[in-house]
Amino acid sequence: MEKKRIVILGGGYAGVHAAKRLHKAFRRMRNQVEITLIDRRRDHILMTELHEVAGNRVGEESVKISFDRIFSGKMVHVIKDEICTIDFKEQVLKGQVGNYKYDQLLISTGAEATDFNIPGVKEHAFYLWSIEDAIRIRYHIEATIKEAAKEFDPEKRAPLLTFVVAGGGFTGVELVGELTEWLPTLCKTHGIDYNEVKLINVEALGSILNMLPDGPRNKAVTYLQKKGVEIKLNSLIVNADADGFTIKDGTVIKTKTLVWTCGIRGTTFCSALELTDGKVGRKRVNEFMQSPDYENVYLAGDGIWFMEDGKPLPQIVEAAEQTAATAADGIIHSIRNELGLKTKPVAPFKSRFHGYMVSLGGRYAVSYNMGMAMSGFFAQAIKHMINMYYQFGVCGINGVWNYFKHEILEIKDRRSLIGGMATFKVPSYWTTILRMFLGVMWLIEGINKITSGWLTDTTGSKVYWGPSGGDAVAGASQAVASTAGALVESVGSPSVASASYVAEGAEAVAAVTQAVETVAAASQAAGETVQQFAPPLLSQPLGIYTWMNDNLVAAAPYFFQIVITLVEVAIGLCFIGGLFTAPAAVVSIGLSLMFLIGAMAGKEILWYIAVSIIMIGGAGRAFGLDYWVMPWIKKIWNKTPLAKKTYLYLGEPEFTKKQKAKREARKKDVSA
Repeated sequence: MEKKRIVILGGGYAGVHAAKRLHKAFRRMRNQVEITLIDRRRDHILMTELHEVAGNRVGEESVKISFDRIFSGKMVHVIKDEICTIDFKEQVLKGQVGNYKYDQLLISTGAEATDFNIPGVKEHAFYLWSIEDAIRIRYHIEATIKEAAKEFDPEKRAPLLTFVVAGGGFTGVELVGELTEWLPTLCKTHGIDYNEVKLINVEALGSILNMLPDGPRNKAVTYLQKKGVEIKLNSLIVNADADGFTIKDGTVIKTKTLVWTCGIRGTTFCSALELTDGKVGRKRVNEFMQSPDYENVYLAGDGIWFMEDGKPLPQIVEAAEQTAATAADGIIHSIRNELGLKTKPVAPFKSRFHGYMVSLGGRYAVSYNMGMAMSGFFAQAIKHMINMYYQFGVCGINGVWNYFKHEILEIKDRRSLIGGMATFKVPSYWTTILRMFLGVMWLIEGINKITSGWLTDTTGSKVYWGPSGGDAVAGASQAVASTAGALVESVGSPSVASASYVAEGAEAVAAVTQAVETVAAASQAAGETVQQFAPPLLSQPLGIYTWMNDNLVAAAPYFFQIVITLVEVAIGLCFIGGLFTAPAAVVSIGLSLMFLIGAMAGKEILWYIAVSIIMIGGAGRAFGLDYWVMPWIKKIWNKTPLAKKTYLYLGEPEFTKKQKAKREARKKDVSA
């Protein structure tokens, strides 16, 4: 039987969300269903974070997630191509590289900026609706500041130092917030007095951030004005040229930088498709996200026109994801029906928006979520948490770590939630001495155990001395007391004959002596174990250690004795040579914690743990063997199916020749 072909056109928020939902539904039906995502890029772009790139807070790599990272371990097949037309009757997408048949089609091509046909805007303004737009704005602002630094005429310098963002929505206000942080630094670098700079936000309506309640909106306005931003309301731009723009009331503002964020519409490609139109280039859909023209054609995201409660659906991320979920459920229902499988009816679309968040730079934000308004640090923290939640859903812990690294650990000019506290890096070569010293200390510990008989004492008494660790001492002590008592009783008995008295007394003395030796031996065994580091930080082992002692160590004490000794030696050698430093550091932490909870370690063990944590950060690559070994291991690991399936690859996933050939074969299979 020929596979059912699902094609998703567009890898934005809606397309990626739908693809992952479809994979989850059909991952056990790879022989019956084929899922293909087509996009003209190789990356999923985080459109809501473009202002950070334009404002030079983060690099472009922080807002891009490659489709390989997202789908390399999934049944979703990604093709890089630009689709020119769609033949809905023949059910074929025609692209520049190839043609692609479909049984079920989801169109999620997003939106693009619109200038509302205002003269001069398209030719002289910058848009912020793609990664290329963001980079273009960043380079332009840098070049403009440099040009202003060379200009001596104040009249000519003024337009260069006037920066205008048109549009008081989320994108425009967030970009203004970024510029309030970046421009002062940029001016200082090039010797310009920041007081000469004008930063203006122009809005045609009577307020900015109209989707927010009055509370957080007013706080945003107050914050921006405090930063020197001029907010011009009821200021409809009627034309623009190379020297500036004109407002409806006749005001002319001279500027070399006008960024246009006043609205979006459906893409030119989508609006040209032979499907029922809605408004502003968006295509009409029903409550199941189906086109009214074809029941196997679905649309989702910013390119759809759907009225809910008398209002068009907003073009936000949550709307894109939720419409994609409804469309994906419709596709799942249709295919399962066709295959004769049990399925459930699709629920009509009902939005469940949680709220809105607006960052005004890296250190301040306002938000309104689930009826609760916040501002400042906590609002910014929530925005980061939600972004990390999204990253986790897209590409697991790998995405969360990359986001945290870009937004917190590698941020420039103190433009993060915690300023620059985490951005200062210690050069790895400074950790080399510390790494080797830690290695020597572990090696000494291991050698001391070897010389004290840990490898030759087959009884295992070095690590195990009876149930619940130390009860042997108490038992032996009790034996001494019992024997001594018997001796006293014997001496005090008047009915005992002298010869018998001497014999029994000698036996009693021998018994007491043996008991004392037992106590000494038990005490010595316990003492040797406790003296891993002295004096112990804990007075007695924790319950978890006692459980491990009784249920694990007791089964093979000599084996554990050998393992501990050899592990200490191995850790020491790894740290000294800088080989497998990160794994050795993890083992070092684990072993140290075991000594700690077993009441066998003094406060020095805390030093071992702290230094081991530092070693995890790649200390072996400076004057160590990890400089060569770890890249090789990383390359091998990133090719494994397990790494791709769990998203635990380091950086980008890689592919073997066999995997590449399989991917190419799949590309040919989906071509018409």
